[in-house]
Amino acid sequence: MKVWTSLPFVRDPMQGITSAENGKCGLGRECELEQDGDCNYDYDYDDEDTKETKQADNDGDLVRESLKNQPGDNWELEKYRSIDEDDHTILTHRERVVMALTLSLIGLCSAMSMPIYWTALTELEREFHTTESKINYTVTAYLCFQAVAPVFVSSFSDIWGRRPVILVCITAGLCTNVGLAVSRTYWLIVFLRCVLASSLAPLVSITAASVGDFTTRRNRGSLTGLTTGFTLIGQGIAPFLGAVMDTAWGWPAIFWFSAAFNGTILLLSFVLVPETHRGYVGNLGIKPKSFIHYSPYLLYLGSRLEPYDENKVAKRDHKYQPWKPLMLSYKPDILSILLPCSILFALWTISQTTLSVHFSKVYHMRVIIIGVCFFAPGMASIFGTVISGRVLDYLYRKRKAVYDATYKDLAPQDRPPFNIVKVRLLTIPFAGLFAAMASIVFGWCMDKHTNIAPILIMSFLITFFVMFPLNTAVTVLIDMYPQIAGGATALNNLFRCGMSAIFVSCLNMMEDKMTVGGTYTFMAAISLLFLTVVLRLIIGNEDTITKPKNLSED
Repeated sequence: MKVWTSLPFVRDPMQGITSAENGKCGLGRECELEQDGDCNYDYDYDDEDTKETKQADNDGDLVRESLKNQPGDNWELEKYRSIDEDDHTILTHRERVVMALTLSLIGLCSAMSMPIYWTALTELEREFHTTESKINYTVTAYLCFQAVAPVFVSSFSDIWGRRPVILVCITAGLCTNVGLAVSRTYWLIVFLRCVLASSLAPLVSITAASVGDFTTRRNRGSLTGLTTGFTLIGQGIAPFLGAVMDTAWGWPAIFWFSAAFNGTILLLSFVLVPETHRGYVGNLGIKPKSFIHYSPYLLYLGSRLEPYDENKVAKRDHKYQPWKPLMLSYKPDILSILLPCSILFALWTISQTTLSVHFSKVYHMRVIIIGVCFFAPGMASIFGTVISGRVLDYLYRKRKAVYDATYKDLAPQDRPPFNIVKVRLLTIPFAGLFAAMASIVFGWCMDKHTNIAPILIMSFLITFFVMFPLNTAVTVLIDMYPQIAGGATALNNLFRCGMSAIFVSCLNMMEDKMTVGGTYTFMAAISLLFLTVVLRLIIGNEDTITKPKNLSED
């Protein structure tokens, strides 16, 4: 059975991709596939288009309302296009890389806030005279709000722009960390951790959406991987930094440090991060209309900027609809991507929790040594995300070259659209298989109290391979839904953090009933089971989509 239910390829087999009304787009031109036969949301032009027309609809701001209104309006996805990177943004390649790295520093605020106090969990347990299960609620509560908050907060960035929402989130995180540093009651710690998650967790999806604003599918994989990889440096250095602060000045110093770090990033963001939302600044070459989108960075762009012109920016949503990304979860194909990735992220999360607790209670390590041990998964997260991004771009170029060679003799309008989703998903089954195998070894080594060397090696491998599906999920969602990139990536965050919260809350019970080794064998089995769903998507789809299916059909 072929799987067509929600893949973003829409094509009328009789007319090509055309308007339902008169076979023409909003500019009165026939819609044809471009030379490479690829498809994207962004609208491209042939040589006959005038300069004025290109300016008027420079980067996919043309909305294919006719397709949305066709029977079964689940055909909501517009025509996919590949566009020239230089036309997509005024930023040079070097500037795009620097911008991605700057956004990754913002993501560090979120990435560091969860694991920075992992090494102090045992001390917090003693400080508040509570149990391990209750102290784990601080982790579970954080994960719950980390899952839910971005869906509501990140959607604001699709309406009001990236820059103002980023600045507000960092400011709120700074204030909350100060509150945590002076708190001395258990319930207040749990409450403020929830507030902290609501403030900082959306930064990951917003920065991913910002990268999507100035990248194309040809370079999105590597730049998304670059951003995610450097963001996840926090996963490696945060436990160590937390251990240093805890050892030297006690656990409150962890949150004082976090507040100072957030303040530094806030200042950096205010100066160096411009508005990237294409509905406000187009290809980043349009001066923003509102002062809340102004940035000192615009002085650097100088003469490359043009005065604000409503016709030169993309169309954007004006209504706050946080449930809009949630509707994507009803699409079987989207669910088939998010669920396996979420299970693997949950596997990684509980492995980090187990590492911290068991090294303290079973191996009786000092906090500072536990922090050093977290460098293994931390470095793996960097290598995994950067390499996975390169692999995504490599697979795209390779499969695209085969596609071009296969259909080189066909006219552009006769070529079937290129199946970008299948290409993106190819890495997930292999990476998931290796992550599952490593988790089994990790669990039984921890269960039998072996030397820490194989435990750290397996922790490295779990983290490394889990980064592949995580990066893939973000890249695919931005590919498919660039106009609601903030909300779409927040949906991914909802699934993975929600799944992690469920398994972290059950971790103690699972280890008591099944032992540590049995727990991770069980997690590996679940991961492999859900990977078959991704395999169904890959095997069930051709390299090209040759016919559409009404998405309202079963």
